[in-house]
Amino acid sequence: MNKLEVDIAHRLSRDEARSRIDRVTEKLARDFSAECNWDGGSRLVVKRKGLQAYLDIADDRVHVDMELGMFMRPFAGTIRAGIAKQLADILA
Repeated sequence: MNKLEVDIAHRLSRDEARSRIDRVTEKLARDFSAECNWDGGSRLVVKRKGLQAYLDIADDRVHVDMELGMFMRPFAGTIRAGIAKQLADILA
């Protein structure tokens, strides 16, 4: 698997960042057939065929680790840019 990382800065409390991210997990599940589960209070695990991602909420940023399967690799740049933009909008 190909690994990608994204960091998005924020000025929210951890609880507010989690709440905002939590609001879009249903959309992720519906639009991308992704399974989204919170692992503890500040880590979201997102899984779907060809992709596994971990979103860790820190005091000043959200860090995303993604592993892409072989068929998703050609889209790595687009996926990374899309996630960065969406998270920036959610956390603004």
